[in-house]
Amino acid sequence: MKVKNFPLGIPLTVSGIATVATMFTNKRLHVACGAVWGILSILHAVQHRKKMRADLMRFRQGAMQMAKETAGKAETTTLAALLAGTDIGSFAPGRVRVYNLALAGNNALASQLTTYVKSFAGVTDARVNLVTGSMLITYVPEELRQHPHLKRLEDYLAAHARIR
Repeated sequence: MKVKNFPLGIPLTVSGIATVATMFTNKRLHVACGAVWGILSILHAVQHRKKMRADLMRFRQGAMQMAKETAGKAETTTLAALLAGTDIGSFAPGRVRVYNLALAGNNALASQLTTYVKSFAGVTDARVNLVTGSMLITYVPEELRQHPHLKRLEDYLAAHARIR
């Protein structure tokens, strides 16, 4: 009888139970049962290598699809969480200061956020103070207001700033 056709389910189960059962008894018997269990597991994997390969490919494709679907959501969620913890300290047309404790001492986040903010048309500068967790953004109001979403953002900042 070839290994390919030999059913290994029962021997695997028995050797697994024996390995667990001998855990607190004879050490040599425990090691022997574990070795048999390991060998049977390898033989079982060899028997089902095609199915395992197909399962692995399906898992990989599913993981890749999930990563693609959640990539945009993760960025949005992170940005939303950052904005939720942001306080608008002061506002004057062309200049706004915001505070967020996540920026305090976090050079990586500060760099990432500074690059992101500077990418908008009309923004002339964005600087983070790592000690206070604040960001000062300067911009050309007329240029920024050409984009409707940024105009609404400026209106929101003006309405919710502590100091105007």
